[in-house]
Amino acid sequence: MNCTMIFGGDIAPLRAEPMGMFGNLVPVIQQADLALANLEIALSKRGRPIRGKPIAHTGPPEAIEGLREAGFDAFNLANNHILDFGEEPLLDTLETLHAAGLGMFGAGRNAAAAAAPYVTERKGIKIGLLGYTPTLPQGFEAGVNSPGVNPLRVRTAYRPLRNLDEYPGTEPIIDTWPVEDDLRRMCEDVASLRKRVNILLVYQHWGSSITERVHEFQKVIGRTAIDCGADAVFGGHQHLISAIEFYREKPIIHGMGNLLFDIKAPFLTEITHRTFLFGATMASDGLCDYYLLPCKTGVDGPPCLLHPESNDGALIIAALRRLSEPFGTTLRVAGDRVLVGRSS
Repeated sequence: MNCTMIFGGDIAPLRAEPMGMFGNLVPVIQQADLALANLEIALSKRGRPIRGKPIAHTGPPEAIEGLREAGFDAFNLANNHILDFGEEPLLDTLETLHAAGLGMFGAGRNAAAAAAPYVTERKGIKIGLLGYTPTLPQGFEAGVNSPGVNPLRVRTAYRPLRNLDEYPGTEPIIDTWPVEDDLRRMCEDVASLRKRVNILLVYQHWGSSITERVHEFQKVIGRTAIDCGADAVFGGHQHLISAIEFYREKPIIHGMGNLLFDIKAPFLTEITHRTFLFGATMASDGLCDYYLLPCKTGVDGPPCLLHPESNDGALIIAALRRLSEPFGTTLRVAGDRVLVGRSS
């Protein structure tokens, strides 16, 4: 028997009153058999901002009630803010999610727990999830006996585009690539989990903040995950929506934007208020029937589901088309949904 999945973007709840946190998205999230998102901050009253972190966030433990009320089932914790206030808030978050009956992946009490998958079953279909973060602040990586996130480290190099004597000040070419040992470890994780589940989803906290562009390292990581057995790859961190790619007929969602992001910062402009929910049907042999629902990010209030033909909804779809068409991805409005596929 088939079932349904919804994946949302980055969530950073700061409001003290959690009920009604997700507004008119709640029926959509609750109707899905499996609802997932990236929890961007720890939920704790302990800790203090770590040294050297220019932007540090934490959220109230009461927010768990809003996450549970909305209907979410599990959260990725592999990101660059979950340890902003140190190890104790992460441990509090793990305990809070567990006590609420919610799943988690991508971070843990030690390296083994951070790398462990979250496995669940819906209508006889076994689903496994793995979370990684290529955006890795110093000290965030889980150790053998210390809490942290599941890393997938990336390297960056810069080289001249032109002769700098003739063209001084020219912007460089930026080369990025995943660390081979980490990429190999991800492949082993995916291949091992593939033997246990019908559906395998991978989350990557990647890209560059306030950048739509898909970096080369994202292509390598996303496509390698699918080569090793993933059915889909989901990404966040950029604060912007980014391209949707199909590789071997399987989706790589490079950036879903901020779903609920109560944080105020000068760089979080109107364009960062664009996001979407990504949905699909889960069957015993994989995913199908891909679609998305455009939304406005929740800031000083809940996120808002948008009709694709409304002014704000149409802007989101136009941006996704512009970003995704170079990858051969098509988007077609069908009622209140946008069907996502690959051009023939």
